[in-house]
Amino acid sequence: MFSIIDYARDTGTHLVGDPSAAVLRVSTDSRSIKKGDLYVALKGPNFDGHDFVQEAFDRGASVCMVSQDAFLHTLNDATACLVTDDTRQGLWTLSSWWRGRFGAHIKVVGVTGSNGKTTVKEMIANILRMQVNPDKVLATQGNFNNEIGVPHTLLGLNSGHAYAVVEMGMNQLGELKRLTNMVRPDVAVITNIGTAHIGELGSQDAIAEAKSEVIVGLSDGGVLIVEADGQYTSYLMGQYQRGPVITFGEAANALLRGSLHESAGSSVLKIQYDGRVIDIDWHIRGKHNVLNALAAASAGFALGVSDSSIKAGLESFGGVKGRLETIRLNSGDILINDTYNANFDSVCRALEHLTTESGKKIVVLGDMGELGEFGAAMHDRVGAFAKSLGVDVLLGLGELSKKAVISFGAGGAHHESRDALLVQLKSELDGRSCVLVKGSRFMKMEYFCDVLVLD
Repeated sequence: MFSIIDYARDTGTHLVGDPSAAVLRVSTDSRSIKKGDLYVALKGPNFDGHDFVQEAFDRGASVCMVSQDAFLHTLNDATACLVTDDTRQGLWTLSSWWRGRFGAHIKVVGVTGSNGKTTVKEMIANILRMQVNPDKVLATQGNFNNEIGVPHTLLGLNSGHAYAVVEMGMNQLGELKRLTNMVRPDVAVITNIGTAHIGELGSQDAIAEAKSEVIVGLSDGGVLIVEADGQYTSYLMGQYQRGPVITFGEAANALLRGSLHESAGSSVLKIQYDGRVIDIDWHIRGKHNVLNALAAASAGFALGVSDSSIKAGLESFGGVKGRLETIRLNSGDILINDTYNANFDSVCRALEHLTTESGKKIVVLGDMGELGEFGAAMHDRVGAFAKSLGVDVLLGLGELSKKAVISFGAGGAHHESRDALLVQLKSELDGRSCVLVKGSRFMKMEYFCDVLVLD
């Protein structure tokens, strides 16, 4: 992968030990270390990676990155240590340095937003895999999109890649600025500005400010992609003066415009941009996924991808596991597994999608996290919204979901345990019902999906 002396020299990092050590791979998990790896000893609230430095060397690490105050290891002739004030910052510096080695050789797309960023990231990657050999496309695994996950993605770059699609999340001001400065995207996609993380940031205006930080890392002449009709579209466009902006949406003011046409049981998504028209045979569930597809197509156009690759990439996209994943159960009932994560906006979109299904409509709702002082009010609004849409049954799990059950009224029930909720859920199924399961990651709502699928 690289010579450690090159990194130390270029970044001014203190190197102790063998200057000829070579690094094949970077890992922050001592248990996964292989011969020739660089182990970064991170320190968290419940662990200290420095406790495993010796284990990493024993497993074959050629280099360990350690903090100055924890550097007590005695080196042998075949090992080396990079000594830094803070290993988390050292990991960021390392990933930024590695990204810089590829310059413009690899075109990088950065994706952020309150909702849909994982789906859009996967759609873009699928489009690019139609344009080039799939091995030439690197994409964030799952939602590995934080200050540890993004560096891991960047450190996976190699000279064989033509494109990288990097998902970036945040839950506080300044976090996205750090990430985008590592990623240095050629194209930045902001899917939307919603209410995710409003508990930490305090207002939707603050969320918009935090999301706009992705613009800081955009290369000069890079392309910014934003929704045309978003509440903060003008604000986001005003933050970027160094290159073009593509707006996407279904309205006439969008530079890239899409419209869904349904007839005789089939759907076609018509995409129009700069005089070009692409008809997509559309099979992806959820109206919001139309906007996700338009965002992804915008990135394709920004990168000069062919119309045929955009068409093939979107038509072959199979969705993201746990995102409106629709499963017919052995009982005949329909399960909509939307347990990937949850915030107010995504719950409302999932509820709207549920109403397009036939039969008895049942919602299994776990708490939405990271809402802070807004938590009770937003759960209250979710319950009322579900009732207004004609949902028949709302089953809640978690303290905050009690608010949703109360505002839902008749047909709502709150349970203190998963087992108790499951008993009622099974009693509600009639062979023709549709069940939506939704909740934030910490609620582990996939439990209910797994049980229903196995029954």
